Amino acid sequence: MPLLLGGRYIVESPIARGGFGATFLARDRYTPAMKRCVVKLLQPIGLSGSQMVIAKQMFEREATVLEDLGTHPQIPDLLAYFEVQSGQDEFFYLVQEFVDGFTLEQIVEQHGAIAEADVIELMQSLLPVLTFIHEKGSIHRDIKPANIMVRKSDQSYFLLDFGAVKQVAAAQGQKSTGIFTPGYGAPEQMRGDTVFPSTDLYAFAVTCLFLLTGKEPEELFDVNYNQWRWESFIKLSPNFDAILHKMLETAPSDRFNSAASVIQALSNKSPIPTPIPSPIPAKTAHQTNIQVPVPITSPSAVNAPSVPKSISTKSNKTPWLLSAPIKIQFLAAFLLGVEAMLLWQFAGTVGKALMGMPNNLIAFGVVMVGITLLRISSILDNKDLFFFVNLLSVGAIWGVQTLVKIPQFQDFPQWLEVAQLCGVAGFTAIALMAFFRLIFQLLYSIL
Repeated sequence: MPLLLGGRYIVESPIARGGFGATFLARDRYTPAMKRCVVKLLQPIGLSGSQMVIAKQMFEREATVLEDLGTHPQIPDLLAYFEVQSGQDEFFYLVQEFVDGFTLEQIVEQHGAIAEADVIELMQSLLPVLTFIHEKGSIHRDIKPANIMVRKSDQSYFLLDFGAVKQVAAAQGQKSTGIFTPGYGAPEQMRGDTVFPSTDLYAFAVTCLFLLTGKEPEELFDVNYNQWRWESFIKLSPNFDAILHKMLETAPSDRFNSAASVIQALSNKSPIPTPIPSPIPAKTAHQTNIQVPVPITSPSAVNAPSVPKSISTKSNKTPWLLSAPIKIQFLAAFLLGVEAMLLWQFAGTVGKALMGMPNNLIAFGVVMVGITLLRISSILDNKDLFFFVNLLSVGAIWGVQTLVKIPQFQDFPQWLEVAQLCGVAGFTAIALMAFFRLIFQLLYSIL
């Protein structure tokens, strides 16, 4: 494959490979900042004639639908669609907006199940997107955690991968071609029957169950009774529980008829009268907030969930020392240097006088344990923790010097002198962090 596509897009690295082609990260050299984008390649090599026809139809359909639907802010824009002739072979390329973030599948794999309030927030964000898609006469047909992305910059939700989108004619559905993800497809979709907007609502409900429990669909569906049973993993509020049951009804006519109806039901606090399966003793599932910062970046975080397996056998987990943005690490290093200098000055003057008293040792231990618990519980990340501790330290020392006037604190150096020393310590910590990052990056690239 050429490294320059259409005379415009410079291919940087492969992301993943699937049955019909591959996905690459590229840059648009016609933009001043060499803007990043995602290039999807339809690679016909090895496909039979009928397979090639289906693959090409899917690819052209995705381009057509994205051109129409990409105007929505939560759907990646279509930037280009073109063909390249190479000898006897034809290659088809689709260029999309790059969404820098993580799929919900990745977030659950790394952090566990998501709390009910955050799943409801997700639904309230994406149900209007489904309304937009359905009103445009389309059905997504492949909603799943890998096709929903959270953008890192602003925590916005994006719906991805429109290769399986089905156009519907007026009020009548069309026969499904059997394109779906096992476990997430509605019964009518798995049978190859007519698909409806409620088909997407079914898959969206299964996606929500995965987020709430961290369990795959086959673990939540009771084949003996042909019912969804999640009560043994999670206890939901009555109204939300009833909404999910209604979205997961076997017959499309028994589900909500539109995404807008689900939105209205979510805003209604009174429970929906829906048959509930027999109760099962509940086990509390570990849950985490959906907007937690994800410390691991990987090539599969690019918006190409239709090709889920990376073509590289190397581990895609970036070490923590390289994963965080360099600005954040340098800020944390500076604050750490400042705090270290404050502690040094405190220990060399006031500390000698105070540490001989048992009560002071106990108070100091309680403060340290409290800060440790804040870090473990992820209430504060590293830079926030250091900033918090800096303010706490300065405020405490100033308070006892000027307000309480404890005699031992009068030996503390002048603040102008302390500020100069702290500044030197902070920039020294930045230099050390830069040095260690450079050494580690060299070693990591070699290994």
